[in-house]
Amino acid sequence: MGPAEPVGDLLRLHQDAGSQLRVLDNLWDFWDAVTAGTPSFGGIRLRNALPLPRPDARTAGA
Repeated sequence: MGPAEPVGDLLRLHQDAGSQLRVLDNLWDFWDAVTAGTPSFGGIRLRNALPLPRPDARTAGA
């Protein structure tokens, strides 16, 4: 490896590659939808997410 190098507009690079990029304030509502509707999923990097909100805060908007 070496020093970091500029790569340009990351949002444009994702779009050009056809990658879906989601920017979320809180990941957990999205994760709940994934685990409820997808037969195969992985969450190995969830340890990097913000902590789960309090249970009452997650259901307040439902």
